[in-house]
Formats: sequence, structure tokens, C-alpha cells
Amino acid sequence: MGWLRSLWQRIKSLFRANAHAALDKMEDPEKMADEYIRQLEQQYVEAKRGTAEAMAQATRLAQKRDQAREEADAWERKAEAALRKEDEALARSALERKRQFATTASEYATQCEVQEAQVESIRKALARIETQINEARAKRELIKAKAGRARSQEAIGKVLHGSNASGAMFDRMDAMEEKIDGRLYQAEAMAKLETDSLVTRFEDLERTTSVDDELAALKQKVSAES
Repeated sequence: MGWLRSLWQRIKSLFRANAHAALDKMEDPEKMADEYIRQLEQQYVEAKRGTAEAMAQATRLAQKRDQAREEADAWERKAEAALRKEDEALARSALERKRQFATTASEYATQCEVQEAQVESIRKALARIETQINEARAKRELIKAKAGRARSQEAIGKVLHGSNASGAMFDRMDAMEEKIDGRLYQAEAMAKLETDSLVTRFEDLERTTSVDDELAALKQKVSAES
């Protein structure tokens, strides 16, 4: 489990030290966020590999435990067979072998329980790492959104600072607004046309269905009268 504790410490230090130090140095926060995610994902892959190794070890221990139990059972049957032939010495020897395998099986059973508990702990740690990755991804998107807003604000500030003709600037903004409004109205009109067309198609379908139903009923009536 030492590797797991070491891995966990590396993950925690990733945000506690590297992240804050990099941001304090005014490095590109978006690139740094991407780098944090990359490192976390790499740690996650390593943790998954460790989990698989621990699970494989648990399987091997369980197999050895079962094999030792089978051997113990087999030697007990041999002791019974020796007693049936009244060979007590041979039965005693068989029981000694049975005891050896039973002890071995007990030792493997204990190791197997410990290993299974470790596997469960590792799997829980793996789930925590996955949660941290998801949280880091969410924070990365928030950082990118804020960085985008900052760039927009900086761009607006440069425009306002560099413009001497404030009236002309507002005229241009009005023109831009009118242009956007025109595009919006056009988009809304297109959407309305699509909606109207869809409604018309359903109305036509309902009328056709109604006529078909009426025709079918009339056919049934005529057929019954004849």
C-alpha cells in the first residue's frame, strides 16, 4: 500500500504546490489547467494499473488457498482409506500431510483476506482520483470561461481607450446592434416558417386520417347492409 500513499501525496501536491505557484507567476491559466488534467489522468492510469496488479495477486492467493484445501481433503481421504485397511501408521502419516496442507491453506486464506481488503481500499482510492479528475475538468472549464471574459473585457477596454470619437463609436455600435437585430429577426422568421410548415403537415395528416377513418366506417356500414 506504500505506492498508493505515495501516489495520493503526489496528486494532492499537484494542486497545493504546482498549481498555485504557476498561477502566482501569471502563467497561462488555461494551459496550466490542461497540464493539471493531463497529470491527473496519468496518475489515474497508474492507479488503475496498480489496482489490476493487486486484484491479480488476490486471485493467485485464492487459487493457492483452494489448492491447499483440496490437498488437505485428499490426504484426509487417504487416511480414511488406510484405516479401512487397518494401517494406522499410514493413516497417521496421511493425517500429518493433511495437517500441513490445512495449515498452508489457512495461511493463504489469511493473506487472501488481507489482499482483498487492500484491493477494496485501492478501488476506493481510484474512485476518489476519478472524482478529482472530474472536479478538475469542471474547474478547467470555469477557468477558460473566466479567461475568455477577461480577454473580452481587455479588448473592450482597448477599443474604448483608443477611440477619440465617442459619438462615432456609439453610431457604429448602433449599426452593429441593428445588424444583429436584423439577423435575429430573420432567424426567428425562418424558425416560424419551419414551425408553421410542421404544424400544417400535422394538420394535413390529421385531416387525412379523419377522412380515412370515415371512409373505413362507411365501407363497413355498406358491407353490413349488403
